[in-house]
Amino acid sequence: MKSKITHKLLLIVLIALTACNSNEEKKDENAFYISNQEAFNQYSGTEFPEGSMVLFAKGIEFQGQFVVKGSGSETKPNILTTYNPETNEIFRDAAQNKAIINGLGKVESAIYLYNGQHWEINNIEVTNTDGTLSDQGLLKGIFVVAENSGIMNNITIKNCNIHHVNGHVGGKWHGGIQVQVIGDSIKTKFHKLLIEDNVIKDVGGVGIGNQSSWRSIDTENYYPWTEFIIRGNFIDRTGRNSIILRNATNPLIEYNVAAASSRFDTGHSIFNFNTINCVVQYNEAYGNVGDDVENERGGFDADYKSTGTIIQYNYSHDNNWFCGIMRRGINSDITIRYNISQNELIGSYLYGFPTEFGLKDVKIYNNIHYFGKGKGTDIFVSGGKVRHPIETTFKNNIFYFEDQADWGFEPESSCIFENNLYYNVSPRGDNSIVSNPMFVDPGKGGTNIDMKNPESLAGYQLKENSPGLKAGILIENNGGQDFFGNKLSDEIPNIGVFEN
Repeated sequence: MKSKITHKLLLIVLIALTACNSNEEKKDENAFYISNQEAFNQYSGTEFPEGSMVLFAKGIEFQGQFVVKGSGSETKPNILTTYNPETNEIFRDAAQNKAIINGLGKVESAIYLYNGQHWEINNIEVTNTDGTLSDQGLLKGIFVVAENSGIMNNITIKNCNIHHVNGHVGGKWHGGIQVQVIGDSIKTKFHKLLIEDNVIKDVGGVGIGNQSSWRSIDTENYYPWTEFIIRGNFIDRTGRNSIILRNATNPLIEYNVAAASSRFDTGHSIFNFNTINCVVQYNEAYGNVGDDVENERGGFDADYKSTGTIIQYNYSHDNNWFCGIMRRGINSDITIRYNISQNELIGSYLYGFPTEFGLKDVKIYNNIHYFGKGKGTDIFVSGGKVRHPIETTFKNNIFYFEDQADWGFEPESSCIFENNLYYNVSPRGDNSIVSNPMFVDPGKGGTNIDMKNPESLAGYQLKENSPGLKAGILIENNGGQDFFGNKLSDEIPNIGVFEN
């Protein structure tokens, strides 16, 4: 009897071990471990099946281009990331010791994802330069392309460190991260595209950009991307713009830092283009300056054939100016509200090209424009051309200059000014207040602040005896909250960004 029981126990243990081994094999069957250059070369261009984990050993530098093909699925997405070869730990959260892919300036991009969906690219360090300052071609760090493939779902690029791509060059088709749709036989777009928490520094071209061959917004060939978010990225020292977001419906640009944009070409730090209902919020843009002060060098810009753009709750400082309202012959329904602009070097707003006259329905309200001693002294700037403001309402804004200032350009009669506060610049419009707004402690906003808790900007609140308190005009559809997230009431609002 004892022998039979022992036999049965051994059989049960054997079955259990077999099951465990089977499960372990099943778990790792789609894991591709890359710990040396030979494996890198072997797996580049592989058609990875759904559920794949493409894993690069931490701290190892791989050279050349890694081509990613194949797709995951909604239930079995694919991931390309760093792992620890000693423990097989997979890095899904931000890690310091990332694997490195170095394109050496010899390939178009260090990582190239072609016609794949349900992919996450995470925790990879990327560089792509031959070490010279010259233009080495249309180089990128990470390049994602969809060609004649329909709807491409669920692409995420996060926690990557992208630096030193190309040399000292501008251009809109170079850069750190580029996502593009090409081809003209099948309507193609990205759905659920997330670019989040990446660090992008010292790249020629733009920090983050996208484009589509189905971009004609006023024709049946417009096929806008959906659920497109650019969030939480730190972008520093780009050749051209920090962020260009194109061809999308309801896209979101938030909590990014755009620093020292457009070093080798001109352009606004963050702008949208060919979009519908784009929201740009909680971003910090600074350091977009240069010797060519007559060209585009501002923090933000609502551009080209865009409608319904909202630029809100942002912090712009130390650029040539705060915001562009470009392509004035095409743009419509633009809202710029509850932003703080501090110490821009020239002025506040740049309007679009002077030969275009179709701009409609621009609403600029409850913003603060603060210029300390020796800073900008114009409200409207030229950008090298004659740019008279048109079709805009200005309400509840503060224009504060330490030095005596001017308007720069005379607004056309289609502009309306109501309940604005002016200091050291001549007033304009109805119910104007000419006075010191009596900020608590202005001009000390700082750099690289936490826009989720922007305490350093609390100095722009108004003192108890400020003439701006309860001196504004009610505005419909005002977003419901002030710069700090305080709820807006139905009572007469303050002028400026805080509802004390």
